[in-house]
Amino acid sequence: MSDLSAYSVRLATEADLPALHRLVREAYSEHIARGLNFTGTYQDEQTTRERMEGNEVYLVCRGEEVIATVTLSSDESRDGSCGLYVTQLAVSPTYKRQGIGRWLLRYAADCGQERGAAFLRLDTAIPATHLVSLYQSEGFRVIDEVQWEGKAYRSYIMEKQLKR
Repeated sequence: MSDLSAYSVRLATEADLPALHRLVREAYSEHIARGLNFTGTYQDEQTTRERMEGNEVYLVCRGEEVIATVTLSSDESRDGSCGLYVTQLAVSPTYKRQGIGRWLLRYAADCGQERGAAFLRLDTAIPATHLVSLYQSEGFRVIDEVQWEGKAYRSYIMEKQLKR
């Protein structure tokens, strides 16, 4: 994302729910053909609302158009250190491959550092090798594997240590 001046970032509100829901469904639709039933591929508006509750949902906008999002929630490791969990990172198909997703990962890291978080965590489908590679290129490493209930794939839990 070379010219950030055309974009703004803000927290989502209840009024953004329809646009956020539409964005997530459109952004995640490419995974359906790969047999990856990410929650974003089938969630309804109520699930989108529930995923907003108690979390920080950031929207990237171009004018009034919502073009990307990322959700951050508090996370705690076994040793008691605090971090942020990154979920529902989504970029509109029209704006993919422009560095916006990568920029949102860095934005999440900046949010974590401002709060004194020790790490960022996320999970992704193991077969989504393009996403695994993206996250690794941004400093995330695989720390665990999990089989989430109802998913057709195993997921990696990935973590990035933040500078404190």
